[in-house]
Amino acid sequence: MLSLTLREGQSINIGSDVKVIFAGTDGSHIKVLIDAPKCIKIAREQKDDTYIPQAKLSNSAKEKIGRIYKEERQLNKHKELIKKKKLELELQH
Repeated sequence: MLSLTLREGQSINIGSDVKVIFAGTDGSHIKVLIDAPKCIKIAREQKDDTYIPQAKLSNSAKEKIGRIYKEERQLNKHKELIKKKKLELELQH
């Protein structure tokens, strides 16, 4: 399970169709906004379905996750470079 810390107004994307926005807190409650296609079912769990946190991640798991994020960032940079090169080639012809 991924654990994130967000500031008010920050968001996370789930896939390319779902965005979850942290809208702030109100006492002991948090407010989130969810932007998703209507075909995706979203339901709030009942109180008896309360999440029970699992043990913290080991250092090796954290390192693996860090490597994955780094690889993902590098991949995204390469994709952007490829897009730029394609545009340059199209403009040259």
